[in-house]
Amino acid sequence: MKDKLIRFSDCESILFYIISDFVYIMDIRDMRQLAEEMIIEGVRSADSEQLVKKNIEVRGQDIKICGKRFRRDDYKEIVLLGIGKASVPMSRGCEELNPDDGLVITKHGDDMERDGSPVVVRRAHHPYPDQINIDASKELLSKVEEKEEALFIFLVSGGGSALFTYPVNGIKTSEIRELNEHLIKSGANINEINAVRKHLSRVKGGKFGDLCSKKGDIVSLIISDVVGDDLSSIASGPTYPDGSTYEDAKKILEEYGIWKRASQSIRDRIKRGLKGEVEETPTDLDVNNFLIGNNMVALKGARKIADKKELNTMILTSQNQGEAKEVAKPLIGVAKEVQDTGNPIEPPVAVLSGGETTVRLKKVDERTGEGGPNREFVLSAAIEIQDREDIVVASVDSDGIDGTDKAGAIADTSTVEKCTLDPKDHLEKHDTQTYFESIGDSIEFNSKTNVNDITVIIVGKKEQ
Repeated sequence: MKDKLIRFSDCESILFYIISDFVYIMDIRDMRQLAEEMIIEGVRSADSEQLVKKNIEVRGQDIKICGKRFRRDDYKEIVLLGIGKASVPMSRGCEELNPDDGLVITKHGDDMERDGSPVVVRRAHHPYPDQINIDASKELLSKVEEKEEALFIFLVSGGGSALFTYPVNGIKTSEIRELNEHLIKSGANINEINAVRKHLSRVKGGKFGDLCSKKGDIVSLIISDVVGDDLSSIASGPTYPDGSTYEDAKKILEEYGIWKRASQSIRDRIKRGLKGEVEETPTDLDVNNFLIGNNMVALKGARKIADKKELNTMILTSQNQGEAKEVAKPLIGVAKEVQDTGNPIEPPVAVLSGGETTVRLKKVDERTGEGGPNREFVLSAAIEIQDREDIVVASVDSDGIDGTDKAGAIADTSTVEKCTLDPKDHLEKHDTQTYFESIGDSIEFNSKTNVNDITVIIVGKKEQ
């Protein structure tokens, strides 16, 4: 049956369409609700505990992890280790293994204990490491160093790079913290940031995997927070061979204007690496690395909700990168094309995308507010669609925190009109949190995962 569109001029805009003999009436409130439901399902689909459980099977002495078989009686003990914001729920997903010992490092402030478990929980600072991060990392390394003939299960999730911090000799914690602040605020992407971190660390860039492989066998279960799922970059690749070099690290610091601002000891370390006076990161490791979750898992989960409503759906990409407010413009261009011409897909449609966008702070002053890349994306999109009807945009960070505070925001074609604040001014001064809080359009949820951003654009038919 052909889709139909009926509009009522004397009441709120209503989108009425018929698909497969079912009747749906969807006004702008329904579209907003659908967008939020899709996002929540996307986050749920990437739940870290469940992703781990799906990939572990234990039958007596036989253990199967991601299809690879092990025998428990081949090892003196099973040691469960983890780093990242999802490390505690991931460790719960390993309960069937009945580990003998372990330690996980999670973000400071998370109220997630492992009561009655041999797995110790340590909390550290994120995104800027401090001495507590180094102390926890030393303790985790000590666990490995005291073992022999162990099966190490290493759980990796977003935030692991900052949480698992142990600088090489001669570099202070304060210097690493300062460098991380410069890198994060520079607009450098995660691959670039991690290339620098690896060459200043005792554990990143495959160094931790090298240590574990000398003490037994190691399996890494990895949930990706890196666009493109480069295993060498997720949490700075502690168990994965590294192809970056000291030369790469120096070029990145120079490109973003950080080289001269970095401490002398950091510059000296990189210069020594360039001269071959200190070893490069390992390029060959005996480690079992398995990717068990990523952004696409979340996007497919979100799509299921739209499929149930029998909307047309399109996952555009899971690899968005760039400055958030600029990335929004071409994606809204796609939404406008869909609405105007039905290309590349007929509306009503749910367009999904993901990845990791950034906010580049050109300067920080008294006007600089709070927010994050997802809210900058949504506010930029709201400006682009203010002269349209029947378009809803929602975007969140799947870990529940978009830069600061809430997970993200939602907007529609009336957002700019109903808010008394100047959207362009708040976008320019990076104060999107104030903007969306003023109209109650923030999105908030608790999360046990971190697979980057989830963006949903709902596009209705254009008025005839």
